Amino acid sequence: MKRILFIVFLLLSSINGWAAAYVIHDIEESSVRSLTFQLSKLLPPDMTLLPVRRSLFEQNAAYIKDDDILISVGMESFRQVCESDSKGVVMAVFIGKEEYLKIRPQCSIPSSAVFSGAPIEKRLALLEAIWFDKKPLAVIYSQHLQVDEQAMSRQAEQYGFEFQFLKTETDRLSVLKSVNFVLDESMMIFSLVDTELYRDGIAQDILKLLFHKQQVMIGPSFAFVRAGALFAIYSNTEAKLQALAERIVMWQTKEVLLEAQYPETLRVSFNPYLIKAHGVVPPSASFLQDRYGLCSETRCD
Repeated sequence: MKRILFIVFLLLSSINGWAAAYVIHDIEESSVRSLTFQLSKLLPPDMTLLPVRRSLFEQNAAYIKDDDILISVGMESFRQVCESDSKGVVMAVFIGKEEYLKIRPQCSIPSSAVFSGAPIEKRLALLEAIWFDKKPLAVIYSQHLQVDEQAMSRQAEQYGFEFQFLKTETDRLSVLKSVNFVLDESMMIFSLVDTELYRDGIAQDILKLLFHKQQVMIGPSFAFVRAGALFAIYSNTEAKLQALAERIVMWQTKEVLLEAQYPETLRVSFNPYLIKAHGVVPPSASFLQDRYGLCSETRCD
């Protein structure tokens, strides 16, 4: 039924000259319905969003028109759109900056993105204020990221830190071996948004290992804080969709493709148990807002 609906929508938009917007995904139907509904409320009322599974999009990519908008949900959807024989413009969401930079060169169509996580310099600035152990910060990442180690090292130096990098395979054994190796000289993992590295419960395994070693991670999302990371700076779904809607409207009305970036509104959450265990004194909510432009969970509109 969904295949028939997609094909009918393609044909009608082609015949009537409509610019269509497709949400390319591979997530649960209830989740994509909720996501599409939230996004549609931020867009002009005459704009229709059609959720399309990645497999169905791949079969019909040739029917996409130059002025169609492809909204890719997650890293794999963005990769598939970029590798397909498609037209239009693609806007990625729920993707890390380093994931986006890795895939973008494969894109034959214009692209932009709303990044998950937070800028490295903002995370380092907050870390400088609360963490006084100057041992190297471990950065473990997979081949699915484009990491500029030199640029990141220069950023770390500005805040009095040093990065220790290790590229790893993404199977559980390789990842845990890498974690054990880098933590010989470090107390902390400074994580990046890395979908492949943390899938299939590997994130939980890493956090359990860190807990037993009395070492910590700076997480890329609130989920990591709940699972055992020291803190995370991130954006919620509402902020991501607001930034995405701005890009869609700008493209539709002025044919201007805004640059890929993080949402303006970023949140910070601390793990209360780990904060206490490591003697960390988190800044007040007002200081977080005034100094870093971050809203805490207790004071975030």
